[in-house]
Amino acid sequence: AASLVYLGRLGPAYSVKGAWQGQPSTLKDTVKGDFGSVMEGLEPKVSFPPIAYHREGVALSVEDGRLNADYTAKLDGDTLLQLRMNDEQEWRASLRGEDASLRVRGQGADLDSLFWEAAQSSSVED
Repeated sequence: AASLVYLGRLGPAYSVKGAWQGQPSTLKDTVKGDFGSVMEGLEPKVSFPPIAYHREGVALSVEDGRLNADYTAKLDGDTLLQLRMNDEQEWRASLRGEDASLRVRGQGADLDSLFWEAAQSSSVED
């Protein structure tokens, strides 16, 4: 709430009422010229729902503030290729068939952070 009061020769005076919550140490920093903590307290907290776009094996989505790109393709009757990348260059890929699978993940083109896992299953009849 704001009000305007005219005080004789001094001109108009303004009275503004409001509230702020924070740690007392924040006020000490503000006096020293550091307005960062006060501004952080005033920033609105916004949360957007996840959004996604899918078309012909390609999907773009935003989840938790991260942009993701997904690609899925069926290579033959029983083999599926899946690839996922995000805006921080983290990626995962998998190749799955009826009796074998390969999963690989990494960060950008850095081969030192590469992780892979392979599996194969079969049955033997007596």
